[in-house]
Amino acid sequence: MPKKITKKVDNNTTENSMLSKNNSWMDFVKKESLLANPGRTEWRERLVNTMLHWAQSENALEIMQFCIEYKISYFSLREWVKKYKDIKEAYEYVKMMVACHRRTGSMTKKLDGNYAYRDMHMYDSEWHAINKYHADLKKEEEKQAHTFIINTDRPAVVTKQEMEELMKERDDQQTTR
Repeated sequence: MPKKITKKVDNNTTENSMLSKNNSWMDFVKKESLLANPGRTEWRERLVNTMLHWAQSENALEIMQFCIEYKISYFSLREWVKKYKDIKEAYEYVKMMVACHRRTGSMTKKLDGNYAYRDMHMYDSEWHAINKYHADLKKEEEKQAHTFIINTDRPAVVTKQEMEELMKERDDQQTTR
């Protein structure tokens, strides 16, 4: 799990530095010195803290929700995930938390299972392997030939006397062999 960054405020308390939901100028300014863009590392730490805090909620069901709530471009977030190791670690952990919320939501009937599991492979890498396994089983099942012969002819109606004659003929043929 990525470490959560805390900032010492005084001797007794610590404050998590997080981003605001309104994407204000304070998100890009160092509070102590009021310098704009004080350092990418500090901003990334705030982003990581914000993501981890957001993902703790049961209502965190999709990464796009986070992007919308904090007014961050999803494509920018994806680029940061590729570029920065700390954001990637947090992102992967957040995805696992989201996957857990989706699974437990469907198990407790708070979410529709079809919805929750449809794109679960995006959040849980093991889920992708499970889906592939089931798809391969289904393909194998479809490969096996299923041939059914259905006889639509009605059986002939035979009287008791005709049946006795047929049985006698069969017995005669067996004794002659």
